[in-house]
Amino acid sequence: MSDNLAVLPGSGGRVRLVEMPRPAPLSDRDVLVRMLYAPINPADLLAIDGRYAFDLGSAVPLGAEGVGRVEEVGAAVSDLRPGDRVLPLTRGNWASYRVLDREQLIAVPAGIPDEQAAMLRINPPTARLLLDNAGAGDGAAIVQNAAGSTVAAWVRALAARRAIHVVDVVRNADAALPHAVVDGPALAASVSDAAAGRAVRAALDCVAGEATGRLAECVSAGGRIVVFGHLSGQPVAVRSQLLTGGGLSISGFSLRPAETALGADGVNRMFAELFDLFLEAPPSLATRALMPLREADRAVVAAREGGKGRILLDLTA
Repeated sequence: MSDNLAVLPGSGGRVRLVEMPRPAPLSDRDVLVRMLYAPINPADLLAIDGRYAFDLGSAVPLGAEGVGRVEEVGAAVSDLRPGDRVLPLTRGNWASYRVLDREQLIAVPAGIPDEQAAMLRINPPTARLLLDNAGAGDGAAIVQNAAGSTVAAWVRALAARRAIHVVDVVRNADAALPHAVVDGPALAASVSDAAAGRAVRAALDCVAGEATGRLAECVSAGGRIVVFGHLSGQPVAVRSQLLTGGGLSISGFSLRPAETALGADGVNRMFAELFDLFLEAPPSLATRALMPLREADRAVVAAREGGKGRILLDLTA
């Protein structure tokens, strides 16, 4: 029996556990990684349902993010050694073992617990690059919906470093976000009040559908909306006069193409900044349950039920 278990997409919104061959011997630049923990990210649920923005294939293990431990390195790898922890930059993390090129791995510094490190691959860089795309400068404001999400928490933390004021929008009043405004027909007026005279230069939209149109009414002339999520499941709906008369621009965002545009050095610098921020004042990265990889199907069901925090797969159990 192989000791390399992996979880692949199944049918009807389910997943399947398979035994895969142990990864092949290493080439000079390769690193053998034993995966430790991997969260169930919303992107994983979209991939299982065949609704992700890119075709990921049905024969490749799932798993947008996770943390692993180096077991062996190729002859040309001098900056990693067995025992080091790493974040794979590629998908396929719901598997016991992975062999990856050195450039596809980010070394994790000491001081970050394994379970927390497993959740640092997607949300922090997404927040960082969304802020870059927003184009807001010091003293400006941005507005973001789905403000209770982990991405939104990272946006707030990173924006504070740039002196950017963030107006949070929630679907329902949330005691954890007492200054957030509640989405609805009067959103533009509420956001204007919360911005306190600052120009709202951009909106970060994780919901799409009619929510995009309400955010569009909040943005100052010449501003932009960055759509990066699809929680509503509906097409974007924006009043066209805001584009033709108000100079509004709308763009889509996906993490991995944005990272490709940065290049390897840019990605490494970005993660160094994010790790420093986490070690200084970590945003809340709640976990709801820790479940063994062999129970991935049950874990996916639990993730779909929603709740505070991520379901983490334990790949060591």
